[in-house]
Amino acid sequence: MFTILKNRNNGQNQPQAHKREISVTGALTEVLRPGIPAMYLYQGNLIRTSAVQAILEASASHVRFETLNSIYTICYNNQPGDIFGITA
Repeated sequence: MFTILKNRNNGQNQPQAHKREISVTGALTEVLRPGIPAMYLYQGNLIRTSAVQAILEASASHVRFETLNSIYTICYNNQPGDIFGITA
């Protein structure tokens, strides 16, 4: 009597949703760990993300990580002119 419709590809090969990219100059308040929300200071405010899914990149100047909805880049110390390569 009732027909049950199924997704023909069973959830496979579906396009990934585009994640919002967020870049800020701030400071992590604790070590990044997959499965745990990240917390960072930005302009005097404590920001908490959703759970970290993956740490994509880490260096002395910045960290890049992925959460459920976003990809974050947190630069630790961004001096004026660093982004644009201004020299005197």
